Amino acid sequence: MRGFDPELERRIRAFENAPAENASFTFWDWLALVTLGVVFPVGLLIWGWPW
Repeated sequence: MRGFDPELERRIRAFENAPAENASFTFWDWLALVTLGVVFPVGLLIWGWPW
C-alpha cells in the first residue's frame, strides 16, 4: 500500500507542530460549547428531532 504524498505529509507535520497564536477560549467559545454540548442534546431528548 502506498503512503501519502511526501509533500502533503511535510505540510501536515508543519501544521501540527506550529505554535498556536492566541489559542485561548473566549466567552463566546465557551457559550458555543455549552450550547452544543448541553442545551442542544437536552432539547433533542425533550422535543425530538424536528422532522
